[in-house]
Amino acid sequence: MNLKSRKKSLVSLRWAIVATILGSAAFLVACSTGGPETATTPTSDAAAAPTATSASSEPARGQAVVNAIDVQILESFPVQVHVVATGELPDSCTEIDEVISQRTDQTFRVAVTTIRQPSQVCTQALVPFEEVIPLDVAGLEAGTYEVSVNGVTGSFTLAIDNVTEPAAGEGATTGAGAATSGEPGIGGSVWHDLCPLTGASTDDAPEEEGCVASPDGATVQADGVRSEDESGIPGVEVSLLAGDCTSASPGDDVVTTTDESGAFRFDGISAGTYCIFLDTVADTNAEILEEGILTFPTSNDVATNSITVELEEGAAVDDMNFGYDYRFLPLPEAATDCRNSFEFIQDLSVPDNTVFPPDAEFEAGWRLHNNGTCPWTTDYAIAFVGGDAMGITATVPLETAVSPGQTEDVFVTLTAPTAPGTYRSNWQLSDASGTVFGIDGVIEDSFWVQIIVEEGAPPVGTPAPGSSVVGGVVWEDICLVTNGNPSNGCVETEEGSGFYRGNGSYDANEAPLAGITVVIGSGPCPEGGGPAPADQIDSAITDEEGLYRFEGLDAGIFCVAIDALSTANVDLLIPGNWTWPAPGTGRQGIRIASGEERLTIDFGWEFQN
Repeated sequence: MNLKSRKKSLVSLRWAIVATILGSAAFLVACSTGGPETATTPTSDAAAAPTATSASSEPARGQAVVNAIDVQILESFPVQVHVVATGELPDSCTEIDEVISQRTDQTFRVAVTTIRQPSQVCTQALVPFEEVIPLDVAGLEAGTYEVSVNGVTGSFTLAIDNVTEPAAGEGATTGAGAATSGEPGIGGSVWHDLCPLTGASTDDAPEEEGCVASPDGATVQADGVRSEDESGIPGVEVSLLAGDCTSASPGDDVVTTTDESGAFRFDGISAGTYCIFLDTVADTNAEILEEGILTFPTSNDVATNSITVELEEGAAVDDMNFGYDYRFLPLPEAATDCRNSFEFIQDLSVPDNTVFPPDAEFEAGWRLHNNGTCPWTTDYAIAFVGGDAMGITATVPLETAVSPGQTEDVFVTLTAPTAPGTYRSNWQLSDASGTVFGIDGVIEDSFWVQIIVEEGAPPVGTPAPGSSVVGGVVWEDICLVTNGNPSNGCVETEEGSGFYRGNGSYDANEAPLAGITVVIGSGPCPEGGGPAPADQIDSAITDEEGLYRFEGLDAGIFCVAIDALSTANVDLLIPGNWTWPAPGTGRQGIRIASGEERLTIDFGWEFQN
């Protein structure tokens, strides 16, 4: 079963639980048996006794125990309503999984579910939680509405209908959030399409509002939809060219610059066909936009930097909008009441109980997710908080700033003690004032590295430069349709279309593809293709089992790609198309740590019958 299949089975199980909860007249409040997917290093208070969970291979799911809810009506119009639910999780291995809201007439029913992974070591102590749950109240009529969160009830009242009408002369809003002004001309906006996890692997990134998988399915990016909290980008140059975008070229173009709200407009132009063009690599724009990607508009599911518009005499078109997702998120200003917190994702370099010789130097690394509301500046640090110091008793400053929602890899260089034995070094983060905070903001919860020192043990420790490995399999994805009836390996390209393709899963009846040339390049995958020749650092050919492998890599971001139309591959693959990692996509962007071995970068190909 591949990642895609596993996700499907988990989704089915989650919705079975939610259906049971939401189908009840009232929620049943019970002790949750859920738990987090947080990795190889358990999180616990060193003073508490850890307890092993069930040996079942499947995660346990249930409902969170909610003690109280606070229904808050925000000062805005249209009105926004948030429910702040507080409660307790039964142990350190249980975490909130999903929050599902459903409205029937005047009642909102909310299910807060939990998940608990098997074979974890947990502390048996209640863990408080607070969850902010936005309700979908857009368009609701005036009146009183009931809210029930896992059986705890409350209410709110709307004094007037929660509906806004377009002002005189305005048209309907577009998918990007702009409206028609009524004045003749062409206008729009350039806005910051926000996804805190942009560039992270879809395997590593937790679910985040405003984020979607990139077209190749390998990384995360912003969703191309402008929300209320996404601001415009001032100072960006936008060009107006005569003719449609397939034939128009710069030369006689008119250039304007976005204002403080990110809006731009071309006035005093006659009826005709025009191309609105945003050149992200032009000197002025490159300085403002830095590294990032366009997310809106799209053509054939790929973002484009140009829009063709037909302007009628005296007409106004003001929805020529561009969404831009910064690769490295600009750091927001810290609020005075922000919350410091992080989630532990995984160990990166030294599995627990790795054996070292005495006095060996090694590098310990961890992947952390900023799940608080405070941005981490370079004044934040990794802080030793107890256990065995292993050569370090001071803090180690962060190398880069980290916005809320982003994931960061942190490393410290340690030295194994001289005497044989088992040693553990406990770590947390400290803010700019030196105040330490633990996992999920809990002061007792640390991440750690635990090693064993033995006389005569072979050198291990810090992965050497060039010790990372990337690989995978290339296989034939088979879909057979007989008299309109698809085989088990098929999925419909679009519901109700009657057209089918391979399901993107390496099934038992499918064969590997040998002799396929795979390339790897440094940096993220460029839009629409694989790494440029100048960025390619190696190539490999799949063996008889369809396997390929790249060794000797340093930590970093890479693009793995197969060009089906290249001289090496065209006779082996064409005619046909990719089914995995995404339909029509033969590239994957990945980030690997030092010493990491990633052998799941697979590609599925379906031959045309």
